[in-house]
Amino acid sequence: MNAIPKVTFALLSLAAALSSAPLSAQDKFADIATGRYQLRSTLVEPAPPELPQKFLPVENDPQAAFRPMHTLSTEAGLKAELVKLRERYAPYMKDVAPALPASRTSVPLDVFDWRIGTEADAGDFAAVERGEGEWTAVKIPHYGAPLGRAVTYYRKVVDLSPAMFRAGALFICFKGVDYKAEVYVNGTLAGTHTGFFAPFEFNITKLARPGRNTILVKVGNDYTTTGTSVNGENVRGDKIYAATGSGYDEPVQGWHHCPAGMGIYQTCRIEARNPIHVNDLFVRPLPEENRAEAWVEINNFNETQENVKLIVSVYGQNFEQTILKEMEYIPSSTYIPGVGDLAKPTDNQAVRLKMGHGVNFLRIPLDMTGFRWWNPDTPWLYQLQVTVQDEQGNELDAAKQQFGMRSFTMDTVSVPRGRMYLNGEQIRLRGANTMGHLQQCVIKGDTAQLIDDILLAKLCNMNYLRLTQRPVQPEIYEWFDKLGLLNQTDLPLFGSLRRNLFAEAVKQAEEMERLVRKHPSTIMVSYINERFPNAEGQPQRSFGELAEYERLFTALDQAVLITNPDRVIKAGDGDYDPPSPGLPDSHCYNGWYNGHGLGLGKMHRGYWQPIKPGWLYACGEFGSEGLDPEEVMYKYYPKEWLPVKGNEKSWTANLIPQAQTHRFHYMWYNTQDNLRDWVRASWDHQEWVTKFTTEAFRRDGRMVSFAIHLFIDAFPSGWMKTIMDVDRGPKPAYFAYRNALAPLMTSLRTDRWTFFPGERVNVEAWVCNDRNDAPQDYTLHYQLEKEGKVVWAHSVRADIPRNDSRFQGFIDFEAPKVDKRTAYQLRISLNDAAGNPVHQNVETIEVFPALKKSAAKVYAVGGKAEELAAAAGTVTVPSLSGAQVMLCDDIAAYNKDKEAIDAWVAAGGKLVLLELPAGDYRIGAGDVKVERTTMGEYYFASPEVPHPLMKVFKPMDFKMWYDPAEGYVQPLLGHTVSAPGWTPLLLSGNSSWVEDRGPVMAACELRHGKGLFRISEVKLAGRTVNPVAGYFADILINR
Repeated sequence: MNAIPKVTFALLSLAAALSSAPLSAQDKFADIATGRYQLRSTLVEPAPPELPQKFLPVENDPQAAFRPMHTLSTEAGLKAELVKLRERYAPYMKDVAPALPASRTSVPLDVFDWRIGTEADAGDFAAVERGEGEWTAVKIPHYGAPLGRAVTYYRKVVDLSPAMFRAGALFICFKGVDYKAEVYVNGTLAGTHTGFFAPFEFNITKLARPGRNTILVKVGNDYTTTGTSVNGENVRGDKIYAATGSGYDEPVQGWHHCPAGMGIYQTCRIEARNPIHVNDLFVRPLPEENRAEAWVEINNFNETQENVKLIVSVYGQNFEQTILKEMEYIPSSTYIPGVGDLAKPTDNQAVRLKMGHGVNFLRIPLDMTGFRWWNPDTPWLYQLQVTVQDEQGNELDAAKQQFGMRSFTMDTVSVPRGRMYLNGEQIRLRGANTMGHLQQCVIKGDTAQLIDDILLAKLCNMNYLRLTQRPVQPEIYEWFDKLGLLNQTDLPLFGSLRRNLFAEAVKQAEEMERLVRKHPSTIMVSYINERFPNAEGQPQRSFGELAEYERLFTALDQAVLITNPDRVIKAGDGDYDPPSPGLPDSHCYNGWYNGHGLGLGKMHRGYWQPIKPGWLYACGEFGSEGLDPEEVMYKYYPKEWLPVKGNEKSWTANLIPQAQTHRFHYMWYNTQDNLRDWVRASWDHQEWVTKFTTEAFRRDGRMVSFAIHLFIDAFPSGWMKTIMDVDRGPKPAYFAYRNALAPLMTSLRTDRWTFFPGERVNVEAWVCNDRNDAPQDYTLHYQLEKEGKVVWAHSVRADIPRNDSRFQGFIDFEAPKVDKRTAYQLRISLNDAAGNPVHQNVETIEVFPALKKSAAKVYAVGGKAEELAAAAGTVTVPSLSGAQVMLCDDIAAYNKDKEAIDAWVAAGGKLVLLELPAGDYRIGAGDVKVERTTMGEYYFASPEVPHPLMKVFKPMDFKMWYDPAEGYVQPLLGHTVSAPGWTPLLLSGNSSWVEDRGPVMAACELRHGKGLFRISEVKLAGRTVNPVAGYFADILINR
């Protein structure tokens, strides 16, 4: 049973922030931007479940002790497992269906002359067609710069044989051109297409001729609807693209985050066919009814209507089975009279369906009795084969299409809504985002690497990939089908949609569904990534109101569902303006973009971001940056990105374009002084936050889908949130994610990791099960270890749920007595009926010697000062007279008696200022600037300073402190200090998305005469239950 949820309100407004803006007097559109929008919806903040007071026994049972299990943790081990997985899935990659006779001939267009368009071209297009200008030979696929509003040309002279014309029709076919294509054949426009991902073709029978033909493709690019930074300004255009792509091999722009380039980025060809031919095949599986429907599109480019018959077969593609062999299908229907219409001789008569000019749509029922299910473990595939014949039985064309018999549904009726089912069984989606690496495999023709990338996802215990913010090449979906990896495909919208592109977006939604509907691996589509309220402050450019998006989503739904009635749709992925239709999805980078979504400690406690009532939810993106390994850097990086010999300690990740590590590390870990340590520190953090976040999601049974951001980099330094580098080297986070995605896993949860002797250590034990079976004879073993030796152990019967998580009980014990700081490991093991470990987990608990009460005489001014003085056990005095230390969190009190207090310090007193608010101050004879931390309050401060008093602390001691007032981990730093001449005790940094202002202080001191001024922006009041906080307070007061 869940705790009573907190209710919040979602507004369509920035009114409070913008109400004083002066724009309204200058610009009528400002009235829209600053208007007060109506309350839209009540959202509910999911709260942690109320746990029963169930305590697991902790009496020592030596028979319950166990050894740590071996887990996959090395690249060598991963490669060995990859070899095994290739062998396991080799049978599913076969094609044992009977060969279909070739009915078409084609000429690949694999090399073009290419150049960037000039202003002169617009006035002399004939010169372009003649091939004038500076051209470069390029291979297709070809993709790259220029970015923004630009034109490039691809020109080729191709010889076509007379035999090709005897087929009856010629088509020029493109699998994908980014972004706007105009195709000219021998100087005449054959057709145009807009959009980067959809295949298209044009009938060039009347334009081409035997012999030499000139093909010219004009490709237009634009700024994206999301916007591109140009000279510090976000410039938006009309390119529906979002923010990911294949990237290209150029370090500054091409490598990073998939820039919106342009080009013929998929293969193209000229193809000879019969004028009557198959245009498209799609098999709609209906497994619950033991049948399927073949949706067959027949093109007829003759001027006359024609009768045809189809020869239809269905075979097992990767196994031997014949479902249907050479069934003759004659297109026919029945004339059904309209209600109230006059009677006609043709009423209720069977009608032979002739194929008219253009495309014709047929639906053929298929009896699939005895079929094999397609699923991720056994991806059995079938192959539909269709041959088109004329009335005399002459074969005109033939085509085939692989398909799988599977169902995928989302329950949007039963509360809580949002459960997903694959083949009638509940499934939870566990996966990753992808940006470019799969697409680059296709562009390079590296099928072996494409296969391995898919298998590496499965080896990581993922069951799906989000094809982030874009549809991809068909080859990728085909291999997903063969290898059993589910996927979500996104329409390339990000943030908002330009008002003038409504119809274009609907068209592209239909194109997306036509591309993916053939594939059993594609289980869901999404329309927009990270939709923002009020068009991100640009309502004059884009849709900004919910009502507009509701109309858009309705139109997109119709375009998709008329193309595939069974499609599951999640309208938004990462919704910053909830609620969108369907499953709520929120992105959460709170382990990197500090405070994003909700606090890291609050999420760990079991809370989630506000959602619409009655729904389960998803997290489509989370993660943190981990630098490329040194080997990758030295192998690929330009030398100016690398350390300078003799000055290695000056290297920072800021030398890597758009890397975030140096700017953001202040919030999470210590500053390093060489490349190797920077890499290691970034990996340690990425590994930690991956485990921390993923296990929080696994424990939350309401979280039905999540995807880490990001899987594999397409290029060096691509976007280093990846858990594998460009050479497919696993970062430690890969193994952490793999372990946290084990289908049946254990988890330990605590809000405290440090204790004093005698305190109660209280840790939650959980079992998380993504499987649809619930073993009843498994046992849960747990033990406390010190220096590798078991202190005590016990075991109980595991209470395993079916496809859910379940609290097993509290492991509650007294922190041992210690005379020095001592680390203990609390380890848990889920064992099967035979006693074999299925999954293990561990948490490190540290116990500190008890602090002695302070003998210092303290004058405390302010509530926080009084609380800290009491916690430290000091002797409090009522005034400065007779005090050795003044604790003060009231800067006004200091300023009021500054002269007297300064003199007292100079005479040997110690003033400790706590949590000063932002402002400029004069403390003693020193100038002090206090600023708010950027990107929210921090969970970390760095103790790595030269000050001798700080040597007692470990590098990560000032991190993730428990807050008893809230009952979970809360930030410990909300302000930083810049003060020339002051000595740092703790460090942090002032940086943001766009700048790195370097280190600042979180605590510091200044000698003044015989005394000391000290400032601590670290939150100590109420936090000294954390031993490090207590020890640091002791230093501030007594040392």
